[in-house]
Amino acid sequence: MNKENDATRVLTLLKKYGYHSQSYNILRSDKSYFYSPSGIDGVIAYVVRVNVAMAAGDPVCRSSDISDFVAEFELFCNDQKWRCCFQSITDRSKDVLERMEFGLIKIGEEPIIDLDKFSLAGSAFRGMRKNINQAKKQGLSVVEYHPLLERQPDWERDMEELSAIWKKFKGSGEFAFLIGEPALDNPQERKYFLALLDSRVEAFVVCTPVYARTGIYFDVMRRREKTPSGMPQLLFTESFRMLKEQGFTMATLGTAPLSYEHVDDYNQSWIIKRSLKLAFNHLGYFYRFKPLYSFKKQFCPTSWEGRYLAFFPARFNPVILYALLKVYDPTGVTRKLLNQLNAAWKSINRLTEGTVDLIESTSGSAIKGIKGTSHKAIATTNKAIKKVSSKIKL
Repeated sequence: MNKENDATRVLTLLKKYGYHSQSYNILRSDKSYFYSPSGIDGVIAYVVRVNVAMAAGDPVCRSSDISDFVAEFELFCNDQKWRCCFQSITDRSKDVLERMEFGLIKIGEEPIIDLDKFSLAGSAFRGMRKNINQAKKQGLSVVEYHPLLERQPDWERDMEELSAIWKKFKGSGEFAFLIGEPALDNPQERKYFLALLDSRVEAFVVCTPVYARTGIYFDVMRRREKTPSGMPQLLFTESFRMLKEQGFTMATLGTAPLSYEHVDDYNQSWIIKRSLKLAFNHLGYFYRFKPLYSFKKQFCPTSWEGRYLAFFPARFNPVILYALLKVYDPTGVTRKLLNQLNAAWKSINRLTEGTVDLIESTSGSAIKGIKGTSHKAIATTNKAIKKVSSKIKL
């Protein structure tokens, strides 16, 4: 089957079973697709890195078919001698895979907003209302851009400029896998909301549909380095209002990685959580997690849903973490990082919880503020670990 036919088939399945918030992004060209040999109506999108098949979110199928479909995919992976992993699955898939004896790690939480109930009334939004009013007084407005109906070259030039600024700040290429892109050359069913000041685009968000939940996912945001106060709040809340008027009932701002404030599963291994934090939270070039969580929290989500990494065989291995980093940022992660993770993993398994805290606090101070390449992050991490290794008898 060629790519065009694949995309048509996958989109049809998404419109029937697309439950995961980021499911629309499995249409990106980096994915391979697994279809059921027994005829189950569905698709599993995946990428293979370092002999790890990393599936993108939930299987796209009926809830009642998840178990059988995953079993077929796991057998397929076994035949290829790949580890079988599912990244960022929802609770409904997590329960099924747990019964199938997959290993599971909670990797984040996703804020869900009921658009029918969302309101800026009440004391919780007092500060936000003030910021929004300030933004409006400065002349900011929010519009929906419809590139398939009428192209606006000036707006698109501004949007491309903002994307270039973002790439320069991040220090690597576009993230991939379950993260989208502006895709102005091929908008398809994406929705674009722009914050304008004197007809210039100050910021924009790109949203994708969550078909099975009559929902919308706020996938991509780009903004200028200096923007008027209250601009992000105005952009998002006005987008909520317009989406509600169009019949959407749910909005999600995407997973807040490594946020454990609402954790109710206390049986997860602290070693694995510490390893994830070491790899994600302290390699400063990859993501600014805590500010991201705080930004999403300010909209007072109706609920928070867990997102999980599932893997089979169930024993965690640092190669899984390396594969995960590799599928999200293919050009920004080197094999040197795998060696560092392996070394750190062997050490962490021998340490007490208090000693891991020491490593984290020390390496966190050393790495704070790094925005350079992965090579710099790796070198600084190694230096920090060596600094404390003399205090630890392995």
